[in-house]
Amino acid sequence: MTLRLCIERATTEELARGIAAAEAVFEGSGISYKDAMNGMLAVELWEMKGFPKDAAPSEEMDDKAGVWYEAERAACEACCAGWPEDKVVRDRALGTGPGEPKAKTANPTTWPERQKLYPSIIERLETIDSPDRQLDIDICYVMGWITEPGTPEEAAEMGLPYLTSNLAEVAALTQKSLQGWTIEIDQAPCDARLINLERDRDESDGYGSVAAWRHFDGRLHMEKPPANTAIALTIAAMRLQDESFVGRASW
Repeated sequence: MTLRLCIERATTEELARGIAAAEAVFEGSGISYKDAMNGMLAVELWEMKGFPKDAAPSEEMDDKAGVWYEAERAACEACCAGWPEDKVVRDRALGTGPGEPKAKTANPTTWPERQKLYPSIIERLETIDSPDRQLDIDICYVMGWITEPGTPEEAAEMGLPYLTSNLAEVAALTQKSLQGWTIEIDQAPCDARLINLERDRDESDGYGSVAAWRHFDGRLHMEKPPANTAIALTIAAMRLQDESFVGRASW
């Protein structure tokens, strides 16, 4: 896992400049980015729980979190140097992950177009009330598995997966591609979660997870649960892609 900076409209050179600035902060502090990130996650989880006095992070974890925030500010300032003030990103941009996401490297030429389609794909998944073969195909295009959008007839010829109707197919794809994550499925109401096993679940209380419908702290991503479990797991996987892009995982 490496440091990643996700700032829309930033060039490759600007992102590299930001990463270099963050790395300099970590090196100067003597705290690794992994330890700093763990401190940040502990502090933010505490905040999400409403700052309970009996669960406050240790002073050591708080100090590590401070290093993370300092590195993130440095990364944003370096990346956005010279930008108009209203375009400058100041936080929530630094993360970790593998190299380039598979969705990008599968078909680099169409990546800019496909990346923009994630929000609309997720919205469609959230609102359908039954399997949708055209949506299956559109997801395959967004993921870079096919070179251009197709029709249900063409999907049958190519043997594309049934992402909104076949839980077994979706689960197999997810288990193969998201190593280090585990799948949890709820049948009634339908829901799905992807949980990062690299973090201790007891310690994080589910932090580091992505849900289709109900977040681990009770917040709802959408008013109604998904129509079936295949849709639920596909939503969770696509939400993970969209939220941590170029971050933790990739189908």
